Amino acid sequence: MKDQKRVVNTLVVACALSAPMALLAAIPLNDTVSVIGDTRTGFYTLHRDDRDGSELIKNEWRLRLRVGLQADISDSLTARARFAGRYTTHKDSADPEFDFYQGITPGKDGLKMGQSTLDEIWLNYAAERWSLRAGRMQTKFELTGVAKKSLDRNDSPNTDIAWTDGLYFKYKGGNGWNTHVIAQYNYAEGATQVRRGTLDFSDDDSRISYFAALEKRDKKATIVQQGVDITWLPAALPGSGGNPDDYWAFVGRMAAQWPMGSGGMKFLLGGELGFAPNTPTNSALKLGGAGDVGGMAGQVTFNFIDIAPKHSVGVVLARADAGWLLSPDFKSNQYLAETRYRWNLAKKQRIEVRVRYRTDIEQRIDKPERRQDKDLYARYTVKF
Repeated sequence: MKDQKRVVNTLVVACALSAPMALLAAIPLNDTVSVIGDTRTGFYTLHRDDRDGSELIKNEWRLRLRVGLQADISDSLTARARFAGRYTTHKDSADPEFDFYQGITPGKDGLKMGQSTLDEIWLNYAAERWSLRAGRMQTKFELTGVAKKSLDRNDSPNTDIAWTDGLYFKYKGGNGWNTHVIAQYNYAEGATQVRRGTLDFSDDDSRISYFAALEKRDKKATIVQQGVDITWLPAALPGSGGNPDDYWAFVGRMAAQWPMGSGGMKFLLGGELGFAPNTPTNSALKLGGAGDVGGMAGQVTFNFIDIAPKHSVGVVLARADAGWLLSPDFKSNQYLAETRYRWNLAKKQRIEVRVRYRTDIEQRIDKPERRQDKDLYARYTVKF
């Protein structure tokens, strides 16, 4: 009971702090410094039939608060620092704690409930067509749609908190294609993003990993998004004889839209496909069979935009093989089916309702059942 009261008190304080931040954001502190951030809160419920035959039902209210300062030092140089914390009414919440965390525990989706950190501390230099950002930052390459998800890079989805420590170079091409290159630092205790087992960063050669992408977006065109990504994690995949292998992943995505009727409604169809050529063994992941596990992953999304003004619905179907180890949105060795409703209340406010089903593709040899998750949330997000 005391633990629950402590969590509720933390939520109340966090909500009280977020209200004046939203008001301050409307007025810059001065000509160069402004308050930035967002607040996301909602009700979450999960019904799990677990691999050991047990059943879990979890109901909770969650809050994620992110607030910081951005300074325009010059026409070309910008700096930002931001606090981020996540909280819950569930009894399993950790004690409220702030720290400058380094890596995220392998296999986790980000910081634990109750934890907070600085998830952005960066300097950004921008020239006419290119920019270079250095420090701790947020990076994401999502498939566009009502329920935006990514096979490989999406810091801090939902109420999660993760980040990228490193350098981010971007070049805007005159033909609409943008080039992105990220060099990311990985700590020995874990990367700063979601990395699934059996990825490991204890080897010194795994300290720096790399990401490169080509992407084109055009909201007014029929093809609204095209992109290809490459991820290289040196010495991050445990191999035979104790010698780690490199983990590579290749992703392609595309989305197109068409008008439906004369009322402004649009249909958007998107797809994303990924392939990892070097994967763990079945025995390492406790799956049946010989050799290595599969390294394919994919999602397809069907979106009905502005069914009524500001109201949209999207459906996502996805599958990730056991050897796909990068996505924060899709767990390895699982199918996913999701329906999401979105109501854009205003430019920086929205309400979303999600219903999702996930289940294991292959049953682990050390467990009697496949895991099945049925979950739902209703959440509100405001940006400032």
